Amino acid sequence: MKTFLEAIRQYQLNKDPIVFDMIRNAMGYDFLKHGLHNLPGPEYYVAFRCLRLIGGRLSTIKYTLSEAGLDIKRDSPDWIFAEHAAQLEAWTGIKLTVENYREHELYLARYFSASFPILQRAYEQLTGQRETLWSLLTSRLVEEHWDDLFSAIEYALTKVDTELSERQIVHFVNRAIRTHYVKTQFADKRRVRREGKVKYVDPKYYGPIYTLFGADRIDLIKQSQRNQQFIDRIVSIIEEDKKTGDFSEYHVDLTGGYRMKNRYIAKKLGIHEASLSRRLRKIKE
Repeated sequence: MKTFLEAIRQYQLNKDPIVFDMIRNAMGYDFLKHGLHNLPGPEYYVAFRCLRLIGGRLSTIKYTLSEAGLDIKRDSPDWIFAEHAAQLEAWTGIKLTVENYREHELYLARYFSASFPILQRAYEQLTGQRETLWSLLTSRLVEEHWDDLFSAIEYALTKVDTELSERQIVHFVNRAIRTHYVKTQFADKRRVRREGKVKYVDPKYYGPIYTLFGADRIDLIKQSQRNQQFIDRIVSIIEEDKKTGDFSEYHVDLTGGYRMKNRYIAKKLGIHEASLSRRLRKIKE
């Protein structure tokens, strides 16, 4: 069986796809049960990075489960089985294990009654007869996003230097996958950072007044003629850019709405940015 490094080299030499199978199979690893320390191989670290990417906000195991109304401890098959076993031993003296479960199954069904299906499900998950909680959470997600992930992984594998150390290879591959995936997924989106948080939004044009003032309520009728003429000049610039479809000199807000950059508009008007900012501030007062 090839190692992860050997599989990468084979892909670079003759496009052998086994490395993709290694990563995809590793994405089915029960990270919930085993955690992230001492993983079986380097491809598992790549697999978990891929799961974080396609999970969006579900960037950690604990957060993934809490979003689904689940708990990392109480909903794991190990904990469920251990709790039932402890209760059984305390009241009957029977020491229940995964190995002797079948021997006591009929008695367990009578003893636990309503909660027996929960114990049975935990046993089947522990023995591989039923999908684990982690598998249920991730299998559909992986299937839905695999094509996009494949492209990102392919990009990373063609770029990585296999003469690096294993740790450096994993670091490079993970970083390259993220870069390529984000670039393709958000190609038509704008990145907005507010209060330390980053959000990707679809740009939208809400009209020249919104582009100029945003959500602020401005009574244009009550403005002086001089101010109205000033606003009209800015609106003309915005509308001209809308006609050409060039919003490269505009930023967007959290709703995705285009907002003008004072520096750009000031340059178009032939005035200093500070003067424009003061003028707009007075208009808003």
